[in-house]
Formats: sequence, C-alpha cells, structure tokens
Amino acid sequence: MNPRTNAAHGRAVTPHAATTRNCALEAGRRLGIEEVIARAGVSERLLRQCEARGLLLGGYGHRYTHEHVGVLRFVRRAYAMGFGMNDIARLLALRHDEHRSSAEVKHIALKRTEELEARIEELLATKRVLERLAGLCLGDHQPACPILDELLELRGFASQPPTASASDCRCAPASR
Repeated sequence: MNPRTNAAHGRAVTPHAATTRNCALEAGRRLGIEEVIARAGVSERLLRQCEARGLLLGGYGHRYTHEHVGVLRFVRRAYAMGFGMNDIARLLALRHDEHRSSAEVKHIALKRTEELEARIEELLATKRVLERLAGLCLGDHQPACPILDELLELRGFASQPPTASASDCRCAPASR
C-alpha cells in the first residue's frame, strides 16, 4: 500500500472512485433503527407508523436497507405537504406500479390542493374574527375583555352583532 496514494501498486484512487466503491459496498449493508431514522430524518414514531401500514416491507428485526431510507424520506416529504397516511400509502403504491397512470397521481395532488384551499379559508376567517375581537378590546387595565368573553361564549362577539333584545342575552338568569 502506498501511503501517499492510499492505493496498492502505486495507482492513485480518485475521490470519485473511492466514493463510488464505498456507496456500492454500503448499498447492500443493513441499517439499524437509529441509523435509518437519522438518514431519513424521521422520528421513530413515523417509522413505526409506516411499518404498521406495511410501507416498509422487509424491514424485519430492525434491519433496514437504503430502499427503506428512500421510502421514509418520501413519506416525510409527503407528510410535510399535508398528505394523510392513506394518500401517502396510495402514492407509494403508485410509485412502485410500472403501469400507473400519472392522472391518478395528479388527482391525489389536486385533491390535496383543494383541502389546503379550504383550510386557508378557515384560517383567514379565524384571523378576521380575532382581528375584530382585538379591535373591540380596550387593552387597558380593566378586567372586561371581549376576547375572553368570546372564548367563554358569554357574549358571542364573533358570531353575531350585539342586540338589545333580552331573549338574546346569555347571561345568568335573573333572580326571582
């Protein structure tokens, strides 16, 4: 072994060749649970969820392959986009299906965008309610607070305009 070249018989090993050889050797190596979690960037809980749903086939005895790391990364990215586990399982099945229709993948993605749009509308409505309640709150040193009243459902500031009608009052009943 030549100490200058790290190669036998005076041949230099390029960094690319060494990396390629190490990747090839490592490709067949089985990984422990800690290593697969670290490489995939997932929690043990997510890994266990994937196992329970049958998404990590062949990962028995806590020995995993680089393919399992790829599946877990796929799941992590899909989960970050808000896909549920049922959709993720379907997308993984489609990934492995050589006869898949990209139309089905597109349908799943568009369905998710519709769900996101509905959630955005809900969040915007909530934001408007909070802004209105904050506008009603004096923010002084007095105990009266329309924000707390709304959260306690004492006055209904967010859901209805205040009225003078006694029938709309949600206060404690008057004493007899």
